[in-house]
Amino acid sequence: MKILIVDDEKQIRTILSRLLADEGYTVEAVVSGEEGLKKGLDFQPDLVLMDLSLPGMDGIETMELLRARGLEAQVIVMTAYGSVESAVRAMKLGAYHYIEKPFDNDELLNLIRRALEQRSLENQVEDLKEQLDQRYALENIVGVSDGMQAVFARVVRAARSEVTVLVEGESGTGKELIVRALHHQSRRKEGPFVALNCAALPAHLIENELFGHEPGAFTDARQRYLGKFEQAGGGTLFLDEIGELPPEAQGKLLRVVQEREVTRIGGSESIPVDVRLVAATNQELESLVQGGDFRQDLYYRLNVVAIRLPPLRQRQEDIPLLVDFFIDRINRETENRLQGVAPRALELFRQYDWPGNVRELENVLQGAAVMCRENLIQAQDLPLRLQNQVAVEAKDATLAEILSGVERRIIAEALDLEQHNRTRTAARLNITRKTLLAKIAAYGLD
Repeated sequence: MKILIVDDEKQIRTILSRLLADEGYTVEAVVSGEEGLKKGLDFQPDLVLMDLSLPGMDGIETMELLRARGLEAQVIVMTAYGSVESAVRAMKLGAYHYIEKPFDNDELLNLIRRALEQRSLENQVEDLKEQLDQRYALENIVGVSDGMQAVFARVVRAARSEVTVLVEGESGTGKELIVRALHHQSRRKEGPFVALNCAALPAHLIENELFGHEPGAFTDARQRYLGKFEQAGGGTLFLDEIGELPPEAQGKLLRVVQEREVTRIGGSESIPVDVRLVAATNQELESLVQGGDFRQDLYYRLNVVAIRLPPLRQRQEDIPLLVDFFIDRINRETENRLQGVAPRALELFRQYDWPGNVRELENVLQGAAVMCRENLIQAQDLPLRLQNQVAVEAKDATLAEILSGVERRIIAEALDLEQHNRTRTAARLNITRKTLLAKIAAYGLD
């Protein structure tokens, strides 16, 4: 850690420099605010010990200029006895704390440790925010297909407004990823992102989670609980699987959406809430409305802007990109050094319908990475449901056609395993090289 000392008293600079160097800090010391400004920008310290009473530019002005020019170091101001008023003013302007001269060395070292620990925590928070911004930036969400490009365009437009958004799509299509991207693209990105899965809670707990409760509202309600609407104040509330919301809760949610205020269970006060509401569902809400299972008025309130995610089977051109993305993630999270997927395995990926969508693709690759004996995922590393799909899809074909399809797949896989060496492939299949060459020609595998 680097510390800059700004003090016009030579004795103070010498004592502090030795004390801090003995503690393992890298130290620089200067005599004036002007030098402190220049050295601070060059040295980029983690903490500045700033004397308030300096010749020329005083400590407060120096601190303000360092802040204005982007230095985010912690500042501890040093002040003479009886000059606490100036130190308090410095703290209001962003200084971490102050210490009076003459100071106790142990007291100063403890103050420096606390300031640096806080700075370290602030850095971690900033890093996490940056990671979140990067992760949920639209350019980092995989999708070059027309369907996904249309989704991205709607997210960008919706993010500019405060309207309620309904995200629809089959399970595993990445609805939450899109909702989080919507939040991080919006003016509310600095506010909280709060999610509630309406299908994961019993019906009698939904209202408590949404609206909160007052002490004594029910048997175990010993203290006040803020519901998700209040927790999400200034940010985004994401209600996943909204189609599972019980009828009674639907009516109360409608009132909150209309009036923008909640009443906690057991309370009588209406509390204003400032949230951006986004809902998601894997069901056809319109069908639920027609069947009487979902309130029509709530549906129209939620469906101000609709974003529908295409299933993976309708975005075939995205599969190779998604495969590369997930393999890269697997390599980073494990000790695997996978180079990719063999052509035959990728062909099976393209033929498969992916009822579980992107989530199923990720799970298949994770399992294949475990089963893979080489650095390239082969067809035989995939689940049987993918390997056997040719026969399943050919259920209306003749037995000869089915057997030919299976034989072709087996030969193609063996060729992949042996890097298309015919002699080794024939040995692997326990057939003659002449027979193998004939089948390669017959099945167009040359």
